[in-house]
Formats: sequence, C-alpha cells, structure tokens
Amino acid sequence: MLSFEEKKAIFHSFKLEEKQMSNGKVSFHYPESKQRGQVLATQLHSTGNGYVVGKYMSEETIKKNGFTVDSRGWISIKEFSIEELENVITEAMKSMLSTTTDIQEEPIETLSVQEETIQEDSPRQKSVEKDNEIKTTIKEEPSLQRYKRYRSPCLTYWTGLTKAVIEFHYIVWTGMIRK
Repeated sequence: MLSFEEKKAIFHSFKLEEKQMSNGKVSFHYPESKQRGQVLATQLHSTGNGYVVGKYMSEETIKKNGFTVDSRGWISIKEFSIEELENVITEAMKSMLSTTTDIQEEPIETLSVQEETIQEDSPRQKSVEKDNEIKTTIKEEPSLQRYKRYRSPCLTYWTGLTKAVIEFHYIVWTGMIRK
C-alpha cells in the first residue's frame, strides 16, 4: 500500500490540479475534461483511502483492468500499487476526454395496425359523428384570439382582487362604525 505522499506525487505527475477539502482530504481535478464533471480523484486521505472516477469508463476498460466500480461510479484506490494507480489515472483521464458514450441501439419493433371497415352505418354512429364534428368546430378557437380578447388577464385579475378587498374593508368598517 502506498503512502499518502506517494499517492499525491503520482497524481501531481499527471499535471492535475489539487484542491484541499475538509479534514485533510484532497481531491484532484482534470481541467481538460470533456465530461460534465472535472473531479478525477476525491477524498484522498492520509489513511490511504481515496477514489478515482470510474463512471465515464467503458465496460470493456473496467473488465480488462479488473477495476471495481461502486454504485456511485468511483473506484477505491486504497490497496493499489504504483502501476495500478498510474493505470487507473490514465484510464480515467482517457474516459474523461472522450465525449462519446457507448449506447447500444436496439431495433424498434413496429406494430402493424389493421383497419376494420364497418359495412353498415347505424343511425347512432352517424349522430355521434355529427356531434363530434360540431364539438371539434366549436373547440377549434385559436389561442391567439383568446389572448386578443383579454389583453392582460393578470392586470384584470389584479384590479378585480383589489376592488373586492376595498369593498370588503368598506363593509367591515361601516359595520363597525354603526355599532
């Protein structure tokens, strides 16, 4: 197991930016990252604990190198040797530089729709069709005409509310004065 200073020296050899965290922990940022996050390593502590980002790595890379990625997408580097640490940093930097994601496209199944024709038109179907035509012609009022009719509904509501409050206060105070 590497010491804290040895791990920091390895991270510094990759020209990463060091950021101090609380409790003596250190994180390393990779400013050339094309991914959303720039944190390459986090929670590097004097006890040897630390994590390198693994969520941008492909499944092939993870399996080939034998990395164990936790549910958050981080790889624990507590027990790594010099070669393993350099390898995981290199792979993490490569994964942060790539902008393509490995999305497997699955073919979309098309559903066939069968149309059935009705031979006889019943009077009930005709009346429903007529009712639907009437309803659709009534509902086809463009939204622009609705807004032309009410130029500023917010102002209208505000003035109505203000008027109602004033009238309410008038009624309350006149009732109080008369008593």
